[in-house]
Amino acid sequence: MVSAGNAGDYGLCVVIEGEDGYQSRYAHCSSISVSAGQEVKRGDVIAAVGSTGNSTGPHLHLEVTHNGEYLDPYYYVAGGGDGYLPGGGTAGGPDFGEDPGAAMGDGSFEAMLEEAEKYLGYPYVWGGSSPSTSFDCSGYVSWVINHSGVGNVGRQTAQGLYNLCTPVSKENMQPGDLIFFTGTYSTANPVTHVGIYIGDGKMIHCGDPISYANINSQYWSGHFYSGGRLP
Repeated sequence: MVSAGNAGDYGLCVVIEGEDGYQSRYAHCSSISVSAGQEVKRGDVIAAVGSTGNSTGPHLHLEVTHNGEYLDPYYYVAGGGDGYLPGGGTAGGPDFGEDPGAAMGDGSFEAMLEEAEKYLGYPYVWGGSSPSTSFDCSGYVSWVINHSGVGNVGRQTAQGLYNLCTPVSKENMQPGDLIFFTGTYSTANPVTHVGIYIGDGKMIHCGDPISYANINSQYWSGHFYSGGRLP
């Protein structure tokens, strides 16, 4: 057990490191049942799911690293803990083809960003999908696409938006691509959060509130799943 306690934006947080160099971080817990330095084994209760710190609701927050490199925790959980696999075109992850298609044109991106920026500061509301109700992440992105002239996707979930897109690696993302994350709350779908990539390592998204974010921060790097190019 590396640490157990309050960790700022992560809230009540437990960090466990194994002998093989893998480290697991369980964050936003409601309570912690272990202490730093304590040895734990599979099946031990270490904490309870909660919503402490910078969180939009109760969920299991898991980050996995190996020798300092962030890995996609989805495959570890799905595999029952038998192994950690990095996200990005491996073992059921996004299949990044050689040609994801043309990037969004400058005019379309400018229209998209103009629409997106109208709602900066709006609060996160689960299930929200319009300015009158405010938004959740997928409701916000769906609204921006539909009302900027870029496309008409209806009201999609984060997973639904991903399913409409061609996967793009982080290195090949261009302004106007969508950006998808995994493991930000507990659900059966791999994709749990979506934003709009605006270039220079930044996105605009419905956090709480709607704001810009650095996609290379510790939190977002740890949950990155895929970029997505709209048709």
